[in-house]
Amino acid sequence: MNKKGAKVQGSAELEQVKILLIGVALVTLIFRVSFYDPFNSPKLITVSILGGWLAGHLVVSIRNNPLVLRSQEFVGLLITVCFLSSLLISTLQTKPIIIGLIGDIFRRNGFVAYLSLAIVFLYSSRAITKNNSLTIYKSAVLTGLIVSGYGVLQIAGNDFVSWNNPYNNMISTVGNPNFASALLAILFVLSLFGLLLKDLSLVYKILSLLLLILAGFAIVKSESRQGLLAIFFAVLFYFSIYTYMRNKKYGLAFIIFASVISLLAILGMLQRGPFEQFLYKNSVSVRGYYWRAGLEMLRNFPLSGVGVDRYGAYFKEFREVAYPLKYGFDITSSNAHNTIIQLFATGGIFVGISYLALLVFVFTIGMRGLKNGNLEDKKLLLGLISAWLAFQAQSLISIDNIGVSIWGWFIAGAILGISYKRKQSDKTLNKDKVISTQSNKVKVNLLQPLLSVIFLIPILLFTSILYRSESDLNLIKNYASIKNKQFVVDRANKILNNHLVDPNYRYITALYLSDVGENEEAYRIISEIHAFDSRNPEYLKGLASLEAFRNDPKKEILVRNEITKIDPWNAENYLQLLALYKKIGDVRMMNSTLNMILSFAPNSEQALKAKSLVEQIE
Repeated sequence: MNKKGAKVQGSAELEQVKILLIGVALVTLIFRVSFYDPFNSPKLITVSILGGWLAGHLVVSIRNNPLVLRSQEFVGLLITVCFLSSLLISTLQTKPIIIGLIGDIFRRNGFVAYLSLAIVFLYSSRAITKNNSLTIYKSAVLTGLIVSGYGVLQIAGNDFVSWNNPYNNMISTVGNPNFASALLAILFVLSLFGLLLKDLSLVYKILSLLLLILAGFAIVKSESRQGLLAIFFAVLFYFSIYTYMRNKKYGLAFIIFASVISLLAILGMLQRGPFEQFLYKNSVSVRGYYWRAGLEMLRNFPLSGVGVDRYGAYFKEFREVAYPLKYGFDITSSNAHNTIIQLFATGGIFVGISYLALLVFVFTIGMRGLKNGNLEDKKLLLGLISAWLAFQAQSLISIDNIGVSIWGWFIAGAILGISYKRKQSDKTLNKDKVISTQSNKVKVNLLQPLLSVIFLIPILLFTSILYRSESDLNLIKNYASIKNKQFVVDRANKILNNHLVDPNYRYITALYLSDVGENEEAYRIISEIHAFDSRNPEYLKGLASLEAFRNDPKKEILVRNEITKIDPWNAENYLQLLALYKKIGDVRMMNSTLNMILSFAPNSEQALKAKSLVEQIE
């Protein structure tokens, strides 16, 4: 390839990747205070639009440069298609299907999110090359400075937004200290290893040092250890492999040392070994309950799972009895806090296996890619693999937050892109004229924007509905707090009349109607939603409260008996049932309910109250 042609090609590749880098940064940084969910829904909207636009680029890229059958890239595409296909099948079986598409409230990990992330992954694998890969490190530094800078402002008590935040102040742009810590860990790792690259400019190295200071401070102050642990494992991996590449003898010794240290660290987190006092947190034990509940869901629904992002609707049914006894009868979880288990539990075995296959594929191709190129090329790729492993490390104990996940999928695609393109570029080196002098002319390719617009039309329709419902519900919340009944009723109708709105938002709207005195309307709406989704524990809880307000004990008994089927270890619900049986004079059922409480919670406050109620009858 001549110098002029190479320059033109490099410029074209850089232009291709700009929208990708900007999009990834926007997904991480965006939030909207006027939304009911100010973090997750804006990120879902943004990643959906990014995915739709890149889909046009991806189709044109494959059209212009077709995949070679049986090539590594074809295998990667095949695994991704298998993952998305199996996830789509599970989504179509999810009830209600709208939750399968957009995900649960305050999570938004539905099919649309994973489809968009997969498109980012596939496009990255084609757009990112060795020639433009430094832009990933630069983008990470710039994004990291904003994320960490905002986190430091929050730590200092100078946040420009008054968040209603029950967590540590350092939530940055992702809404939770654990997510913020994990995100900063990934950007920290990229900045750290970017410092070791000769081709990274002095300006970016100075900015990287600043990011290391700000991010390190913010991670520590977040009081979330998962960020520090992700950095720890990434650094161990990087220097283990780097040492091995330089000297196999010393490298093997370092790998053994790193493996032992890693094992001790994992044991410490699990309340075992010498590192227990430094690494163990009670939250790890809590995650054990979440993981086991997820595995129990998989055992009972192996093919389709319980429904995409429907973990929360089934958690109380499959949680161990020790969980409510230890943490409270009404405490629940809407996620397994482990991405792999979450996908197995909610999507089924085919979704889980295809996702695991994708992880293995990325790691394998990345490690093979380290065998090629000079030392600088290897350091660049090794830094990306290490950052990707940092993402995977935190995903084993955390929720799949879109603002964090976008980096995991993007970096995974970049790892493949660098590895794929190296082999393809070696073949093209023998061609004298890959790009002719005509490449200097501006060519308008109408196919890509046309396809992107076609893909974006349904996405914009979907996101506009989500956008309006988020804004309307947030306004309803604010006006309900000041008892502005007319405004609440008017805005509520906008949400309730749209059947494509998240049913959770219809339910919350009904609760706000009840707050301003529209109890019968709230009752009607929640009854309809319950008929639509009969096993959602929140809907049943709300319905039981309204039946109590309407003073209809027989109907409330029916609702609370429904609750026992999907929440069998809730002593508080059984206590309410016992009181209702007393109200209607059913002594036999009072005794039966008391025995149920005593069977699993004999020493609880609810058991004492239940005994007292029965003794009053006797």
